[in-house]
Amino acid sequence: MTSELLYESSAAPRSEDGERKVAQKRWRLLARALTRSLNFFEDEVLGKNEEISARRFTTFDLLHQVHLENEDECTWWLYTGLLEGELYEVLVRRISKCFTANELIGFNNTGNVCVWPSEECLAYYLLKNPEICRRRKVLELGGGMSCLAGVLAAKYCEPSSVTLTDGNARSVENVRCIVERNGMAGLTRCAVVQWARAAKALRQSSTAACSQEFNGEASYEVILCADCLFFDEARLDLVDTINGWLADDGVALVMAPRRGTTFREFAEAAVQRGFIARQVESYDTEVWSRHLDLLATNRDYCPDIHFPVLLELTKQKKIPPG
Repeated sequence: MTSELLYESSAAPRSEDGERKVAQKRWRLLARALTRSLNFFEDEVLGKNEEISARRFTTFDLLHQVHLENEDECTWWLYTGLLEGELYEVLVRRISKCFTANELIGFNNTGNVCVWPSEECLAYYLLKNPEICRRRKVLELGGGMSCLAGVLAAKYCEPSSVTLTDGNARSVENVRCIVERNGMAGLTRCAVVQWARAAKALRQSSTAACSQEFNGEASYEVILCADCLFFDEARLDLVDTINGWLADDGVALVMAPRRGTTFREFAEAAVQRGFIARQVESYDTEVWSRHLDLLATNRDYCPDIHFPVLLELTKQKKIPPG
């Protein structure tokens, strides 16, 4: 693959000011959509505005959600799933504040809006395939306010350790509350990780600076990442962060909708960095079945922005010289 392929959507290079204006305009549009979807999401689960919310897609219903109690700008929910006759459950604290458009214009607040379907699907996939995490060090990047996939992996997939991260301090504090309430503080750590900073340190081979955040644990055998590919400007930082922290025999599971060319461009960037990339659409029979049903019955369901595709990244084995 060539660099021309990676950036074919850019007809001509923009100035720094021009790129900033385009990014701000895009975020204003997204912010308005997110604030509306947050209100509809909360109303749907709480049983309000059925006539409106019934037409909107927010979840694949892989995990049942029950509202338990309210806190200041937060709510506690019980997430349960029945898989092959076994019950799985976890308490999740969701930030219920309505964000303004200005608060959403930026990289680090999207994880506080809702639990995205990609996180739901990745969590479900790990519960169906617990051997992926068993006796392995697990890291979740960009897990938002719930780190749902990493939390359920910590509780049910028997990892040796789990580190849950996001670039937003409020998200990470919320995840700490989830970890403590579910009694997993001994196994699970939480940290603020901003990919640009981590990638810069890793590019400079500052292993000590990177590992210090995680008490000396510098590589992980499983890295999880759900719906983190929207931001063009963060693409290479995320690729390099995964590359720097993934063990040579490890696997990174990246789950996200295609969203135009963003998924493909991330996969191409990962391949250019030296990863072996395997893309899977039908990674689970139940998820695929619900995807097909939504295509047939829900007019607001758009696979390009709603259906998460799984990308498995592994490192190419280094062949010793001679």
